[in-house]
Amino acid sequence: MGPPLVGLVLLAAAGLKLAGQAVSPFAQQGILTAPHLQALAVVWEILLGVWLISGVYRPAAWLAAVGTFSLFALISGYLGWMGQANCGCFGVIRASPWAAFTIDVIALTLLLLARVNRSTVSPAPQEARGVGFAGLLVGAVLILTLLAVGAWLRYGSLEAALARLHGQSLYAPTYVDFGSASAGQELVQDIILTNWTDAPIRVIGGTSDCSCVTTSSLPLTIPPGERRAVRVVLRPPGAVRGWLTRRAELWTDCERQPVVRLVVGCRVE
Repeated sequence: MGPPLVGLVLLAAAGLKLAGQAVSPFAQQGILTAPHLQALAVVWEILLGVWLISGVYRPAAWLAAVGTFSLFALISGYLGWMGQANCGCFGVIRASPWAAFTIDVIALTLLLLARVNRSTVSPAPQEARGVGFAGLLVGAVLILTLLAVGAWLRYGSLEAALARLHGQSLYAPTYVDFGSASAGQELVQDIILTNWTDAPIRVIGGTSDCSCVTTSSLPLTIPPGERRAVRVVLRPPGAVRGWLTRRAELWTDCERQPVVRLVVGCRVE
């Protein structure tokens, strides 16, 4: 009973995230906020949940589930230790990282107990397992196709759908690569911001210091459903060599998303 129950928990968690327009099982921390990574995480929850419930290739499903919940437990435990109030693991239901950590540990315990109990059960015939696995793959492809088609029809593009599911009003690339540069060289690049709301959004300011400037083309108004370029200037310090990354912010008058965070970087030669 353990794996199917854990599968139901995964499906419920994925549904709550989608219902709450928040697809991140890892809360709002760093690179994990990238919409495509978060959407993939929810898809993985759905696929793993269906896999566990189907009972196909149980040893592989068990290993995948143990690895997944071990990772979830590490992340939720870290967020709890850092003092974050809401882990974002259950979408519309606000839960502390320690509550999520407890659920992860319970899920791991159920999986371990199920493994012990199943050691006395004879495995299914190889042919039956092969048919079941083929059915699982077909189901997974069907789920992904339906999700993609539904997102395209509802929002006009997959990019817009990911931004909306993540609760974003403004979409910007999570990481912008400025390429290679010499120490002290000034690099300039335009970053495209997309307004997914039905009202104009005004970008009123942003990061401005000795190494990164985002304010050279601000303030800027982005009409609803349109895109505008924000010029970003990156100046690698003279003492830096190798890869340089710098966190930057853009500030808006949008109550739902007052800050747009991104990471810019380059290789200093």
